[in-house]
Amino acid sequence: MQEIKKQINTESIHQQKDLFLRIWPFFVVFFVYNFAAVALTQYFGRDELHLYFNKFSYSYLDRFFVYYTDFGTVYLFILLLAYLFFKETKRRFLYLLIAESTASIISVFFKNVYFNEVLRPGYYFTQKKIDIVLVKDYAVQMASTFPSGHSLTATILSMTLCLLTKDRRVQLVFALLFPSIAVSRIYLSRHFAIDTVGGSLIGFFIFIFTYYIINSITDGRLDQKFLKNGKSK
Repeated sequence: MQEIKKQINTESIHQQKDLFLRIWPFFVVFFVYNFAAVALTQYFGRDELHLYFNKFSYSYLDRFFVYYTDFGTVYLFILLLAYLFFKETKRRFLYLLIAESTASIISVFFKNVYFNEVLRPGYYFTQKKIDIVLVKDYAVQMASTFPSGHSLTATILSMTLCLLTKDRRVQLVFALLFPSIAVSRIYLSRHFAIDTVGGSLIGFFIFIFTYYIINSITDGRLDQKFLKNGKSK
């Protein structure tokens, strides 16, 4: 009887540490978006796909995406990091901090070394004398379009948020943060669709690597809060 109980407990711990089992709604959303983005880019071509979606321009979406694209990444990152520091365990805090820091360094490296001369859509089409709808009074960035840093951050934020709840419906809502941010980058002509795929993949794999590395550390202090020595629930 004790052996059966021990086996059940072992399986429960394994499921808690298995990232796919814990946040599978995110994995579904992540792969659906990226498959669609790659498939459509392959079918239409990078430029043609962007020009097609650029036709769907509305003033209310202009205002929404201008604010949402930064709030859903930069500001949300700061807010979530503060929440994890005050309310959650050191382990969960480190998931976000280390994954975002590492992925951002990798992203900046690729942008400045390999893709520093690859133009962003807004500037690219303007230089080619191709008509494109741009959001009024929203600055046009020039180079280093690949990968999308906002998509990278949104991926890491989505995965971190999903780990904070076991409710699959809430996880699905959190998972939608990534594709909505990716769409905002395309809508604002800051990135091509394929750029959002590149950024999301960097964030995705770095978070998984960080998650399992940190979980391999058995130091009980990581399961304590910064301000209180209570165990997380």
